[in-house]
Amino acid sequence: MKKILIFLLFIPIFAFSGLNIIKVNNMLTQLKSAKELKFYNANRQIALTGKLHFTSMEDADIILFSDKKNSNKMTIVNSYKALRSNKNSIGAIYLKKGRTQIIFIKERLKSHKISLSSNFEQHLLSECQLNPLCLLSLIK
Repeated sequence: MKKILIFLLFIPIFAFSGLNIIKVNNMLTQLKSAKELKFYNANRQIALTGKLHFTSMEDADIILFSDKKNSNKMTIVNSYKALRSNKNSIGAIYLKKGRTQIIFIKERLKSHKISLSSNFEQHLLSECQLNPLCLLSLIK
């Protein structure tokens, strides 16, 4: 009986957990480049708005939440695992324990000549932090 009661208490928590759209919009507007960045949202269930410039997939500079690997476009993926495996992804936005997680990779941003405001340094990781073997070499 206790297990059923606990299960019923957690259903609303998981049912209403979703990306913090305000946080995601704010973070994406902080990406700066020499030209205005154009985005394409491949996941229509996530309604991003605000000051972001959305366009077609062909004209976009950054593709958000795409399941397909695009060799010529920068992407922002929806999982940490996809960020590690897809070298074209500059960052990841995903849920972990009901909280919105936003990560960008310094070296990948730099290679595309994109910067992030210094207020958001806590969201930056180095490429080495994605690879456990690299972290072990830093310890020695």
